[in-house]
Amino acid sequence: MHWIDTTLAGISTRLSFAKLVVMPRPLFASSAFTRTILGHAEQSGLCPQTLLVRAGICPTALDDQGRQIPAQAVEQLWRECEQAGAASTFGCELVNGLATTCLQGLNILLDSAATLRASLDCFVTFVPRVTNYVAAELQESGAFAHLHLRPVQGQAHHFGLDAATITLVRNIARRLGKPPEQVFASVGLCPPQAAGAWLRDAGINVAQSEHPRLTLHRSLLDETLLGANPFLHQSMLRHWQADPCAPSRNDSLELARHWLTAGDQPIERIAERLGYRQPSNFIRAFRKQFGITPKQFRLNPT
Repeated sequence: MHWIDTTLAGISTRLSFAKLVVMPRPLFASSAFTRTILGHAEQSGLCPQTLLVRAGICPTALDDQGRQIPAQAVEQLWRECEQAGAASTFGCELVNGLATTCLQGLNILLDSAATLRASLDCFVTFVPRVTNYVAAELQESGAFAHLHLRPVQGQAHHFGLDAATITLVRNIARRLGKPPEQVFASVGLCPPQAAGAWLRDAGINVAQSEHPRLTLHRSLLDETLLGANPFLHQSMLRHWQADPCAPSRNDSLELARHWLTAGDQPIERIAERLGYRQPSNFIRAFRKQFGITPKQFRLNPT
């Protein structure tokens, strides 16, 4: 009996321990980001359908705005682009196509923050909603602040790291209204990233690093951003805090209403920032959702 009691106690202990083990969340990238890669690949003369097949990504997985694509499939997609003949600067060129709905929804949140510190805090907190296989961390030390981008598992493909690095440099400088060389003391890149040429042309010192590291002057963290908009930022923040997923297309249209009443930006610019390639598509989606056009809503926001 003692042996049975001991065995049962051991089983109970193992079961209790198993309950405490939390399975790690699978690594992923948003389908919006994956569509952006494919769109740029097509512009570069590559065949999106062939790339999808070789990467093992089902085309229907890209139809859902909030769908998550396994990180290993996205990494394979990068490799297939490289093997299909994409230039070493493929990731550097990709930054012009990152205004997808999912990523742009995060950018609206970051743009409307009161200070750069608040913007970067939101970036570190919410970027895992877009992709969780690169972790962001902000460290402050002396006169500098370091924004680290660390791959969670292995080494991320340099195309993605280049796109993320240059996008952050451009967006942070734009939010502050300063040239990049006045914002960043240096940027660390890991081999074989190709962003060094672009960064040097922008007047930024480039160093070698195990992972991308953006070093900026710490005093800039508390500067007011040019696009600060407390009303819009709080509205966006509620969306990102309440929903475990990134904002959907309908969420973005809801945010468009805030933007139409919170400023005088042209409707074409709002459509662009929400990820619509054609303003007419934005107007059509807005009217379908709310029954009136953006212009009519701006004139009578009831």
